[in-house]
Amino acid sequence: MYCVLQNLHPVNSFPAFASFSTLPIYFGTAIFAFEGIGIILPIQNKMKHPEEFGPWNGVLNTGMVLVTVLYMTIGFYGYLRFGDGVASVITLSLPQDQILYQVVKLMFAVAIFVSYAIQLYVPVEIMWPFFQRKVFYRIPEPWAKHIYRTLLVIFTFGVAAAVPDIGLFVSLVGAVSSSMLALIIPPILEMVTYWPDHYGVCLWRITKNIIILVTGLVGFTTGTYVSFHDIVEAFSNPNSNNN
Repeated sequence: MYCVLQNLHPVNSFPAFASFSTLPIYFGTAIFAFEGIGIILPIQNKMKHPEEFGPWNGVLNTGMVLVTVLYMTIGFYGYLRFGDGVASVITLSLPQDQILYQVVKLMFAVAIFVSYAIQLYVPVEIMWPFFQRKVFYRIPEPWAKHIYRTLLVIFTFGVAAAVPDIGLFVSLVGAVSSSMLALIIPPILEMVTYWPDHYGVCLWRITKNIIILVTGLVGFTTGTYVSFHDIVEAFSNPNSNNN
C-alpha cells in the first residue's frame, strides 16, 4: 500500500472503462480471485462453532467483505500508480532497488508457501485414491503420499512457469474451473435438491438459479476461448510479453 499510494497519476488520465473485449479476461481473473468453494466446507467442518460460519455477519460474509475491500483498494490505487504497464502480479511492478519492497516480495513468497498446502488439500484428497490404486500401489503409503504431493507441486509450478503471462493462466483457470465450481454446479444442485415442489413464491429460487447458471455458462465459454487465444498468442510472440 505504501508503494501504490506514491506518485499517483490523476484519475482522469485513464479511461473510465476498458474495451468490451477485455471483459472475458476480467471475468476469469475475478472469479478465480473470489472463488474458494473448495475450502469452504472443510473450514466450516473444522470450526469450533460451525453455526457462526453462514450468518450475514458470520465468518464467510465478513471474510468476503474484507477481501473485496482489499482487492478494490489495491486494484484501484495500483492502476493509478503504475498505469497500463502494471505487471500481472503487482509485486513485479515494485521497485527492484529498495530493501523494503524486496522484503515485501519475500513475505509474499512465504505466504504462498504456507497457504499452498491449504489450497491443495481438497484436490489431493480427491485424487489420491485413484493414484494410490493405479500408480503408487507398490510403494508404502506414507512414502507414496509424499511423492505424490511433491510431484503435484512440481507439476503446478512447472505449468505456472511455462506460461509467458501468469495473468492469462489465472484467467483460464478461473473461467474453466472456478466458474464451474462457483456458478454452474451449485445452482444445478440446488434445483435438483428442491425439485419439484420447493422453488418458492413465483418460482424465485429457480429463476435465481437460472440467472446464475446462464451467467456462469457465458463467462465459462467466452473466458475460456479468449484466455486460450491470448495464451497461444503469447507463446507465438514471447518477446511481446514482459510479464
